[in-house]
Amino acid sequence: MTIHVTPIPKLTAFATPAITIGATASAGTADTVIRSDSTIAGVALITSVDNTIARFTGTAGQLQGYTSTPPTAGDTGIVVLPGQPAFAAILGAEQSNATGAGTNYTVPFNTTRLNQGTVFNTSNYTFTAPVTGQYLLTAVVGYSGRTTSAGETTLKFVTSNLTWVMIQNFSLANGFSAVASIIADMDASDTCTVVLNINSEASDVIDIQGDSSGRTNFCGCLIA
Repeated sequence: MTIHVTPIPKLTAFATPAITIGATASAGTADTVIRSDSTIAGVALITSVDNTIARFTGTAGQLQGYTSTPPTAGDTGIVVLPGQPAFAAILGAEQSNATGAGTNYTVPFNTTRLNQGTVFNTSNYTFTAPVTGQYLLTAVVGYSGRTTSAGETTLKFVTSNLTWVMIQNFSLANGFSAVASIIADMDASDTCTVVLNINSEASDVIDIQGDSSGRTNFCGCLIA
């Protein structure tokens, strides 16, 4: 004959100011005991959002929730971070005669498809880092009107700390895309814009391609 014992939660007070969670060692019992000589802080409902990840506050010694957009962890282990800064901006219309004779042209990304945390400004085409960290930034700039006279094509990420440069050098005509990606070390409130420069044409004859398909785009997110 087998006897199954079901643990019964029980609160037991002790003089030592400590909390211990575990089974008692008394013979013949299988109670789960929470031991404390005072109020047990931090065990409370901290959010009503299903699957929210709790966090610890070292000053109060409690679990705490979030003021908004809490991260969640599903049963399959997928973690969703709705408060994590991320953006995807596009150029909505073609820009004529932008560069070609060496003009540094700041690409006017005027539409966002994603702007989590409201980190991209479509008025000045600028991403602003909300917190210090490492940011993955990518850019694709389509252009047309290039002649065989054109020299270097330079795509730049102009950040507060550094200007990152990608250079293409070839003598082909017609339309192409400048593509680059970086991981930028940014401080809180640092900014980034994307600049295209093509030189050696007689004048600025090169157009920047743009439409609702996102052929010219600038995307980024916090990764660490």
